[in-house]
Amino acid sequence: MLKLRGNFLSSGTNISRRAVIITASIMIVIVILDLLMTRQLLPYNTTSETIMFVLTVIVGYGIGSWILFVYTTKISRDLRSKSVFINVMHWATWTIQFLLLGAFLFVVASEFYFGVHNHHTRLLTTSIFAVSSISASIIMGMLSFKFLSWYRLSYRNLMVLLYGIAAITTAISIAEDAGVKILFINVIEEKSPAGTLPQSDFLYETDEKYGGEIQYKVVNRDVTTLLVVPTENVELYDSLNLWPITLSFIFRWAGTSTLLYHYFKRIGNKLGLMFWTVMSLPLILYLIGKMPDILMLPPDYPYRFYFRILFRIGTIGGNILFGLAFFIIGKNIITSRTVTTQKVKDYLTISAVGIIMLVSFSVSALQQTYGVAAHSLLLLASYLFALGLYSSAISISHDISLRQSIKKSTAELLSNIGTAQMEQELKKRILKIVVDNKEKMEEESGISSSMTLEGTKEYLEQVISEKQKYVPSDKSR
Repeated sequence: MLKLRGNFLSSGTNISRRAVIITASIMIVIVILDLLMTRQLLPYNTTSETIMFVLTVIVGYGIGSWILFVYTTKISRDLRSKSVFINVMHWATWTIQFLLLGAFLFVVASEFYFGVHNHHTRLLTTSIFAVSSISASIIMGMLSFKFLSWYRLSYRNLMVLLYGIAAITTAISIAEDAGVKILFINVIEEKSPAGTLPQSDFLYETDEKYGGEIQYKVVNRDVTTLLVVPTENVELYDSLNLWPITLSFIFRWAGTSTLLYHYFKRIGNKLGLMFWTVMSLPLILYLIGKMPDILMLPPDYPYRFYFRILFRIGTIGGNILFGLAFFIIGKNIITSRTVTTQKVKDYLTISAVGIIMLVSFSVSALQQTYGVAAHSLLLLASYLFALGLYSSAISISHDISLRQSIKKSTAELLSNIGTAQMEQELKKRILKIVVDNKEKMEEESGISSSMTLEGTKEYLEQVISEKQKYVPSDKSR
């Protein structure tokens, strides 16, 4: 069985970085189309919904996921043999991803066989949404923990802190989004009038008959399903959907702006009005587009549609900009052809794909076919982003020449997390040596050593703190 799996994977090891970028670009375009349809910016009908559902499943979870699986398996092979964390994250994510593929194929078959999205398939897609959201939030939570630990050892570098906060607010946003949709929304089913044609609509209308705000309505020939937020929960529901994801976007923007600011400054570019205009435009559009929600204007506010357009332009443009930052640095930071440096480029490519694919979070999972399918790609996006950055840090920490090269070049983020990761690993090794030698000395001498593990940890913390005092600040470099 293992030999068969090895042969099957080896058949795809010739997949290039360029092929991965092309594949990921196609997946992202499909997700953006799903986003625009679920947010009422592109017209849709039953036929177009079915086409997008099939495309999202076949390309997003089938062909695209398989190419990314083979590629990430290849580039992470060495690190997975050394890091239990990466190995567990890799196989757990891909196991869940391909189980989701099987579940979605079952839903597609049910759609074509029964001709409707029935009660059982709705429960299945809700379960898919919950599993993918919980898994994605766990991955982003673990990444935020790594960033915050790197921040502590990276001389309190602002860029590392911003990415750490961005990761933790994204984890909270994903978990919160799943929670409010599962816990706050009531599913109401009623018999459809005779002769009803299948259709679906995002209404966002308050209806006293159903005791709340109707978010989404699905009409089938036999049953009409309404997703309703009870009146007493509407205000809380809107607030929870507004602030966590807004903060996540702001911190991702701040981290990316700082990253690109240092990059262009170090290569000698003058950072004038054009730079800050380009960088600020997605955030400005995002915040302006969110004004009706921030000001709590009613759903029937006449200009809400135009604000929605601005908001989605800011969302999509921002995520693309966040990913392009990693593409730019990965392309220009390293010119050598060593195995390690080329792998760092692979890791940065994967991170760029992952952060762009986080745009899937904006697809409405209230739409129970292509909406849930596109939204659930959050798991893949979170995994790619976390794998890329964490693997970059480990690779840089293990290669002194690469560390020196990066420190002299333009990637301050990579330099800091790589050095911090090196210090973490060095600290673990020293503590292990202390424990091993302590036991050996006590066995040989018969005298208990006064050196304790806690005392050694405190000493190492003091050494690191003293070292940080004498390292030049960013301004003096």
